[in-house]
Amino acid sequence: MKLKPLLILALVAPLFACQAPVTRPPVQAAPAAPVVSDKSDKQDLPTIPLTAEVLYQLLLGEIAGHRGQFDVSVPALGRAAEKTRDPRLAERAALAALFARRPQEALTNARLWAELKPQSSEAQEALAAALMEAGQPDKAKIHFEKILTLGGEAGLAQAYLRIAATLGRQSNRNDALGVMNELVRLHPDKAVAQYALAHLAVRVSELDVAMVAINRALEINPAWEDAALFKARVLVSLKDLPQISKFYERYLDAHPRAAGMRLGYARHLVDLKQWDKAREQFKRVVAAAPRDAEIVFTIALLALQSNELDEADRYLQRVLELQPENDQARLYLGQVAEQRKQYETAIQWYTRIDSTELYFEAQARLGVALARQGKLDQGRAHLHNLTAKSEAQKVQLALAEEQILRDAKRYTEAFDVLSRRLGDLPDNADLLYARALAAEKLNRVEVAEKDLRRILKNDPKNANALNALGYTLADRTTRHAEALGLIEQALALKPDDPFILDSLGWVHYRLGNHAEAVRHLRAAFNQRADAEIAAHLGEVLWVSGDRVGAESIWKTALKQAPDSEVLLGVMSKFRGK
Repeated sequence: MKLKPLLILALVAPLFACQAPVTRPPVQAAPAAPVVSDKSDKQDLPTIPLTAEVLYQLLLGEIAGHRGQFDVSVPALGRAAEKTRDPRLAERAALAALFARRPQEALTNARLWAELKPQSSEAQEALAAALMEAGQPDKAKIHFEKILTLGGEAGLAQAYLRIAATLGRQSNRNDALGVMNELVRLHPDKAVAQYALAHLAVRVSELDVAMVAINRALEINPAWEDAALFKARVLVSLKDLPQISKFYERYLDAHPRAAGMRLGYARHLVDLKQWDKAREQFKRVVAAAPRDAEIVFTIALLALQSNELDEADRYLQRVLELQPENDQARLYLGQVAEQRKQYETAIQWYTRIDSTELYFEAQARLGVALARQGKLDQGRAHLHNLTAKSEAQKVQLALAEEQILRDAKRYTEAFDVLSRRLGDLPDNADLLYARALAAEKLNRVEVAEKDLRRILKNDPKNANALNALGYTLADRTTRHAEALGLIEQALALKPDDPFILDSLGWVHYRLGNHAEAVRHLRAAFNQRADAEIAAHLGEVLWVSGDRVGAESIWKTALKQAPDSEVLLGVMSKFRGK
């Protein structure tokens, strides 16, 4: 229970406002003033003299409580409540004792509060909680039952949920769940009762009980979306992934306008890395709420993930219509334009970014875009004119210049740029990874391996480094068994990653396991129609005798990447044969 600060003067003033000073003759007493503005509570508030003792206990209790000295605060507030029999002080004393986990004092103060305010759900709740902590669940149940009756039929839903929340805080989980089960039997056909039981069962880690209860709630009220969302959460906790998807699909078939469930399903598909299916679900959410910028932005990112550039561009433009200040969308639009080789458009997007967080990155990308326009020296000069103020910005600059040089096939210069920066930042994983790729281009496999192993020494679970090292050993050496082990470690860390699946397929190809290679390469290509994955899959199919299949894969990939040197090279190699 939350214990909020109490304004002592605000409490003391109405508490003693109507008293007659005891030192004066009765005939001089001031007319009685209302104790509180709430007429229904007027008769419940006492009229007592403001003695030094009462004021002292109030001040002592509040100041000590503010300082966290509950061994002083709780007894002081309890004495003030007992002396005045004011329900507000009894409430304060009871909640303070519950908050401080002092069960006996909580029980005493809560009993006084419930005695003074028998029709208060809050008082009954505090007394029930105190009885639970005192190990008296049967007595606590009586007061929980009273809470269910106080609000009548209209308040039943709120009452059950409050009780579940209160029981969820109790130290004895078995007693809490037992009491809740008995309370639910009072209204077995109320969906909210089952729903509250499911919430408590999850809180006490009884997931099977939660599943039974939430299923019962949905039997009673099949259209209740909150209950459906909660069932999905329980299924996630049970790690029943196939059943989660089936449940979402069945529910949405029956209730297609359930926006919350559709959004939950879309996010679940993202977790499964089923980008295309997730994107379709997000589109349906946006159709129902077209001005939800966050969802529109998510669709744009999923389109980028699937390399659907036209769709990404369209949705990012829509984000800017809804959020003109969104510089992150401008940054992505610049990157989309770069991938389309629309470098002037990319530069325009980057120059419009002025937010502190993204300005430096945008300027670094602008330098790359200038170089890709054919203005290589101008692009590098632009990068050199930027002042890096942090390690991250220094790394950004080095990677941007390395990309310019790599695009120009000036691999030695790219390698040197990275080496100079690594002189200052010898353990930076991004720089080591980039230099390893540059070294591989220069046939300096020993340097690539050394850099990747340095990353793994500092971060043994770096999936990208494991994959890169495994692929390099598979492609450039005869250490294929070692390569397979590294790639399998990477896949265990990032299951279903298309680039790791590509490496796995490639190493099986190098080991002579063509059928296994095709299986993994197809899985990779189905997730991402990348040109290099297509080149690998086509090569294995061709060597395996399926030339028609190889041609089909290559032609599909060429539509997305007509200038891919890797793809064109492998096609020329085998068609020539």
